[in-house]
Amino acid sequence: MVNKLFSLPRSAYRFLKEKRDVDLIRASGLFDEKWYLSNNPDVAQAQVDPLLHYLFNGGSEGRDPGPNFSSNDYLDLYKDVKASGINPLVHYLKYGRTEGRQVRLKRSNLINALYRCSVCEEQVNEFLPISPMYAETRKKYGNPFTFDDAETINPAQYTCPHCGASDRDRLYALYLAITLSKVPSETKLSVLDIAPSNSLKMFLLKHQNLLYKSADRYMEGVDIVIDITNMDAIDSESFDFFICSHVLEHVPDDKKALSELLRILKPGGFGILMVPIILKNDKIDEDPTVTDVGERWRRFGQDDHVRSYSKTGFIKMQALSLINIILIFLARMYFSNVGFLKKVFCILLRKDSCFY
Repeated sequence: MVNKLFSLPRSAYRFLKEKRDVDLIRASGLFDEKWYLSNNPDVAQAQVDPLLHYLFNGGSEGRDPGPNFSSNDYLDLYKDVKASGINPLVHYLKYGRTEGRQVRLKRSNLINALYRCSVCEEQVNEFLPISPMYAETRKKYGNPFTFDDAETINPAQYTCPHCGASDRDRLYALYLAITLSKVPSETKLSVLDIAPSNSLKMFLLKHQNLLYKSADRYMEGVDIVIDITNMDAIDSESFDFFICSHVLEHVPDDKKALSELLRILKPGGFGILMVPIILKNDKIDEDPTVTDVGERWRRFGQDDHVRSYSKTGFIKMQALSLINIILIFLARMYFSNVGFLKKVFCILLRKDSCFY
């Protein structure tokens, strides 16, 4: 199996495609070269590149790229992937993650599991780390901050291996489960989910009393295609609550977007409104006219961001909109159970009177 690796025909197109796949796997944090060689001594003995071996042969043979992804489980779970012949990890990274596919079979009988995912409710021994690509690219372009400077993120325990929920998805699910449990089952609540996470969407759809709508300007498959700064297609006071997570940092006019979010919210409604916050920032650094990729990474921490928020600046921006701001800090025991350790806040806004 090892030797056929280098007998594959190559064209320029295929070479470029394979290079993209290699870069994708390398940036994912799910391929562990030392682990792969240790668990596959025939590959080590053949002295071939372990990542290339996994890409072309190991994945289809059911070999795992590391301890946090099961090729066999993924192929057994998803016959369409197996039939397509695509490497299971490549499929997960390109498509499966956003589709909410699992990285291994659910095994709820874990004994003394360290964590529980509040989105899919599966027990978890370890959540998956965030891709090292983000820290590496920030460093490359001279961004002065690390994840230690950010609020509400645990890069070492970022993604649920079962449903793909991020740490902030688990935070929202934790808060919403507590909040919605206080709502009578016969009470219907309308929710607008902006730039939806598939795993959190599945969590919300399990609640029969929620009237769910998703919205985004660019995503496929949403219920409403809309610009968050101009939501004229949505009537005023239409929704009981909304979720707008890590969206405003992409929007040229975040204040206009905030005004629109407030407009569509019913009196007494609430919204989960979160952005990436750098605790060392003393003010918001923004410039929507910056288009250079490197400069955006340096100043804002990502190539599709147009600002970097400070905590005081973000809260002040909302306060100027005459919104009741609430910083929710649930019991630390809850947060540690879903993979958060410190510096965790869920920022909510409420319109007029109190919700449940």
